[in-house]
Amino acid sequence: PDHDPSKIQSTIAAALSPHYESQSPLVIRGAYAKSDAYYCWKSLDYLHAAVGPDTPCYVEIGGSYADSDVQKPEISFGEYVQYIHKFEEQYGNDEDTWPLDQSAKRAPPGEIVYLAQNDLPPALHNDFVLPQLCRDGAFAKHHSVGEGKLYSVMLWLGPRGTVSPLHYDPLDNLLIQMAGKKRVLLYPKTAGLAEMGAAEEAAWVYAGADGMQYNTSPVNVEDPSLVKYPLFADAPQPFECTLNAGDVLYIPSKWWHHVRSLSRSVSVNAWWI
Repeated sequence: PDHDPSKIQSTIAAALSPHYESQSPLVIRGAYAKSDAYYCWKSLDYLHAAVGPDTPCYVEIGGSYADSDVQKPEISFGEYVQYIHKFEEQYGNDEDTWPLDQSAKRAPPGEIVYLAQNDLPPALHNDFVLPQLCRDGAFAKHHSVGEGKLYSVMLWLGPRGTVSPLHYDPLDNLLIQMAGKKRVLLYPKTAGLAEMGAAEEAAWVYAGADGMQYNTSPVNVEDPSLVKYPLFADAPQPFECTLNAGDVLYIPSKWWHHVRSLSRSVSVNAWWI
């Protein structure tokens, strides 16, 4: 897109409008490829200085939040940056391809620590302009993309191999990839099918089974066990995309999605109404 800031906002909103109406995913390539975040957030030293080493953050240790043994301690941002340096010294920062190269040196789940879903630190707000459609009611209504009421803005930072399991969020979501690459699988929403008399059409996802939260599936969609979850064979074909730095993904409300970092990754997401 054109990189004049005001034009970018209109370009994003205009591209999103029909997809918001139809509640279907959309990738907008390169929308943030001229932002300060795009240039600066690839540097751990920059993030360390901007956020501050003593700033507290919550992390997930041991794979995805869906794992029963995952730990979620509070540590300092400085400690987390130090962890990434040590991780990359041991395992490298080569970019994964998909399917994963099984011969590549890869960290076991217990050594993967993910700074997931933390409130975006105030200093980082200065490095990019949040999509106007998320925070400006008149602008959002003009483009027919909701009410422009921002719910929250989150930071996601981690090494190669971090995973968010198959889940859905109740609000519309813009995922902005600022550094690195992520692979995303998206499946249409199943919420409401039971009320419409089509519960069997939603059964494939096993929502809330095996002690999961109601919006999370226990199925590992990258290597599903059809012995344990036979109905997953009926899952619809997912939308698959790889997000590069600067890209924006629109994830409609209640669409199921699974996310894997293919390299060290820094993302921001904004939920809005």
